[in-house]
Parts: sequence; structure tokens; C-alpha cells
Amino acid sequence: MKRIKRYIGNFISTEQYIERLKSGNNAAALEALYYLQERGILRDGTLRAGDFQGADLARATLATADLQDANFARADLSGTYFYHANMQGVVLTEASLLEANLRQARLVNANLCRSNLTRANLARADLSGANMTDSTLRECNLWHADLRGVDLSGALMPGANLTGAICNQETVLPDGTPWSETTDLERFTGNLD
Repeated sequence: MKRIKRYIGNFISTEQYIERLKSGNNAAALEALYYLQERGILRDGTLRAGDFQGADLARATLATADLQDANFARADLSGTYFYHANMQGVVLTEASLLEANLRQARLVNANLCRSNLTRANLARADLSGANMTDSTLRECNLWHADLRGVDLSGALMPGANLTGAICNQETVLPDGTPWSETTDLERFTGNLD
């Protein structure tokens, strides 16, 4: 059965598979990702600046994918695996990234405004210059993440791990104040209630 499915999959164009990613149908999107990965499409830049608004890519594997400048606004990316993905300039406004793995992802200048990153793993991610205003970072792992120039205004961060996070004077904290060497980040990560 697997051979037949693979044989049939070879007759569907790359463009058709990309359209399936946008369909809002999780099963169709995950199947399309399988074939796109098999063709090497996830890494070759084909998905750059793609419009995936509202897509249902929950539990997808997009490790090392080149998604630069893609639009995932209001997409369901819960549990998605983005390890070491190039997500520079990506739009994730109001996206659900609940328990997503973005370890070592490159999110430079990304727009994560009002996104849900509850229990997401952003360890060693490069978020420099990202807009994370009004995002939910509850129990989010930001261990050694690069937060230089990140705007966290209004972000909710109870239980977040900020151990070793890299900040600078351009980093805007959840209360709207700039980061300084005397800033105690734990005041934003307490109180899980």
C-alpha cells in the first residue's frame, strides 16, 4: 500500500502539494509535507514568502526548513517541530504555537504579535528584533535565546525559563520598560495562577 501511495504521489505537482499545506485540513497538509520533504522542497527556498495564513500544520515536521518571510498568521502550528528552521521575517501573528519546538530556529525580525507560545521550546533560538507584543509565553523555554531588540510589551510569561537569555538595551520588557543589566527577569516569570 505504501508503494502505491508513493507511486501516486509522484504524479501530483509540487504546487498542488503546497496548496494542500494551505487547505486547513491537517491530514492533507501532513501528507503534502511528506512528499515535499521527499522532493527536497522544504530546504530549497520554494516555501519562502509563502502565504500559509490559517493553515493547520499541527504536529508537522519542518526541521531545517527555509520559511523566510512566510506568512503563518492565525495558523495552527501546535506541536510542530521547527528545529533549526530559517524563519527570518516570518509572520506568526495570532498563531498557535502551543508546545511547538523552535529550538535553534532563526526568527530574526519575526512577527509573533499575539501568538500563543505556551510550553513552546525556544532554547537557543535567535529572536533578535522580533515583535512578541501581547504574546503568551506561559512556561515557554527561552534558555539561552537571543532576545536582543525583541519587543515583549504586554507579553505574559509566567513560568517561562529565561536562564541565559541574551538581552540588550533595545529589548523591551513586558511592562514596556527597556532591559538593563540590573533587570530582574524573574519578576515576569513568577505566578503561574
